[in-house]
Amino acid sequence: MMIGLPALFFGVAMALAGFIPVLGGLFVWLPLSLYLFAIGETASAFIILFFGAILAGTLIDNFLRPVIIKKLSSSMNHQSALNHTLITVLSTLAGIIQFGILGLFIGPIIAAMTITIFEVYRLQYSKPSEID
Repeated sequence: MMIGLPALFFGVAMALAGFIPVLGGLFVWLPLSLYLFAIGETASAFIILFFGAILAGTLIDNFLRPVIIKKLSSSMNHQSALNHTLITVLSTLAGIIQFGILGLFIGPIIAAMTITIFEVYRLQYSKPSEID
């Protein structure tokens, strides 16, 4: 139990925030650790900061996730533009500009659908020698 809420609440919040590219988990663990520090729970605040910034924010998001995505995409025998972090970030920003807060989810979905349509079109209408 942290700040009167069950730990499951923060776990679910981190899981949902993980869908937001690059800074998702930061929106959960940073305010929580600042609050814990403000009320004098210094040890708990530093533990949350360590697990949020070092483990979740750095190791998992920046190292483990790309390795897993690379393994999965190589098992499908092709490289996809959907694996590129820049496309994810730009589509998220474009979604926020166009659709507001819902754009966090709508932008990457539209980008993924567009890229998939172009890949299917390329596979369907290109000559066999032009396909990778």
